[in-house]
Amino acid sequence: MSINSVSGTDANKNAEKLMEMQMMTQIFKTALGDSDSFSLVMESLTKAMTDEDGNIDLSNLGLGEDDLSKLGYGAGERLNKVYNGVKNDIKSGNMTIDQAVDTASRKYGVDKNLIMAVIKQESDFNPNSTSEAGAEGLMQLMPGTASELGVSDPYNVEQNVDGGTEYLRSLLNMYGNSKELALAAYNAGYGTLKSRGVNDASEISRLPYETRDYVQKVMGYYNNSKTV
Repeated sequence: MSINSVSGTDANKNAEKLMEMQMMTQIFKTALGDSDSFSLVMESLTKAMTDEDGNIDLSNLGLGEDDLSKLGYGAGERLNKVYNGVKNDIKSGNMTIDQAVDTASRKYGVDKNLIMAVIKQESDFNPNSTSEAGAEGLMQLMPGTASELGVSDPYNVEQNVDGGTEYLRSLLNMYGNSKELALAAYNAGYGTLKSRGVNDASEISRLPYETRDYVQKVMGYYNNSKTV
């Protein structure tokens, strides 16, 4: 690939764009490390800046100082903004994440944006994610839960999203369609909510900080996604 030739003011603008791209690359690498997710993000950015002749057109980067400042220092917030732009290019296994979420959303009647928000918080869209506790895949299913849901391969995008969405649907049913309570139970287990007497969203303050923080972050992603 080659960079389109320009001169004068245009050259200066492209130089600025190149610097912006380098800054973004470093931000994403810091947040993601040398992972498959980092490679997917950079591949998608490259596609976005490539013209019909296969040349890199930096004018397509389309970022100004205000946009860069909005990236902030929180890795989760940065990657959430990135995902909004490249989610259609993220693929794993036989289905893209979007396709798997679309299918599960229709099948179980769960808002697609809510499923995406859970995946964002659970695995940052990494199908191969495994937690220290042993939770696996996009929606971080524990082995026992995955087995109960009929998920034979938790790292398979379609299976994991289907199983995780089915479980989320059952929790929404259990808590009268309260997203906050369902998310709290998804994180801490419904037994924890029962033992702490949490029957209403206003009582989530009784739960451990980790769960309260989890609910707040997922709802933040969910609410933001509805305004994009």
